[in-house]
Amino acid sequence: MAGNRTLEQVHTIAELAKLDLSDLSPKCQCLYFGSDLNAADMVLMEVENSILKSLEEGKSIIIRGEKSDSAVLCLDDKTYDIKEAETSNTLLMLPDCSTPESFEDGKKQIINRYVTGVAKSYYEVKKMIPRLRKLRTLLEECPYNGEMYEEDAEGNRYTMDHILDTVQASETETREELRKLRACCVNGFWRMLHFDYECQVLSHILSLIEENSWTFHKIPLRETLSTLENLEPRAILEHCLDCFADRLERREDDEEDEIFYCLNEDTVCQLFAEMLLRPAEKFNFAEFLLSWQQSVPEGMTTGLHQLQGVALIDKSSKPEVIFHFPLSSTPEHEADRFNFLFKTRERWTQEEIHPYIGDLVTEKLSEGALLMKYCRASAGVNGITVYNSKRPIK
Repeated sequence: MAGNRTLEQVHTIAELAKLDLSDLSPKCQCLYFGSDLNAADMVLMEVENSILKSLEEGKSIIIRGEKSDSAVLCLDDKTYDIKEAETSNTLLMLPDCSTPESFEDGKKQIINRYVTGVAKSYYEVKKMIPRLRKLRTLLEECPYNGEMYEEDAEGNRYTMDHILDTVQASETETREELRKLRACCVNGFWRMLHFDYECQVLSHILSLIEENSWTFHKIPLRETLSTLENLEPRAILEHCLDCFADRLERREDDEEDEIFYCLNEDTVCQLFAEMLLRPAEKFNFAEFLLSWQQSVPEGMTTGLHQLQGVALIDKSSKPEVIFHFPLSSTPEHEADRFNFLFKTRERWTQEEIHPYIGDLVTEKLSEGALLMKYCRASAGVNGITVYNSKRPIK
């Protein structure tokens, strides 16, 4: 190309800059700016090794978010926040560039490099907690209430593809949240079961266990489905077993094609607690404990640990009361979450607040660090540490 620098010109420039020619690499790279720089068509992103490895392996890197959302970057199992970072230095983009480590001693020569883009900013990515609350919001638009009500059901229904396009989380994180929400796929659409319907299906299963004098530690899947399929779809029955029971490993004395389940005591007892608490604004705590234990299947034992993330006990009230307070009712973002919690209750012990902030913990932000950031600690009754808000409650 006409106008390219010669080796003599490079040496002259180096001498004018008072550089020792012996310090120069044997190969000198000269940069040239073309007239067709594509800066507007290029975006620079600084990524961590796991993202780079995924790109090198040909895996999908997806940017998710609706127009009103700030964009996030998703791998198969991780979610990253994307932020634009400005720099005072001009960033040059070249198709090829050599580093000093790649040079070998030898004859001095000039290599011409052509700049194809210029940028004043780049994007940074930072691992984040996936934004999954929207998933519950979507599924609550049209909960599944049984086959007989499907024709009259109103509200949008969502396929997995639509969910992945809308919810700002990786596919692995989204599927795990669907499991936590006890959602199932019905005719190609992901649906949450209506709470009353979910209780109805579980009630059918519990009644069958009682009628056959089965132990809840070993429930035969095949007989359960064949007996109850006239009441509920087989897929819904098996889904409820997957939600409220654990599939047992096959033993040598089991029939070859038989599958057994063991009811999960904590999950079942928690559902019965919600049955009692949802209709009531507040419930006398002592009466609740009695009613709760009487309502669960025979052989199961209720415990306060089963109420974590579901209900709060007001010990300052006389008599003590309990009320429904699910984690899903709290805001998703940490500052709003703490404001909401302290608006609900002025002081919390760590044991009380833990179920409501555990999902905000990350690799770099522990629960203790969260409490230090938003709370002021003081000694409460019997020396137990209590936390109140550092910030004015909005």
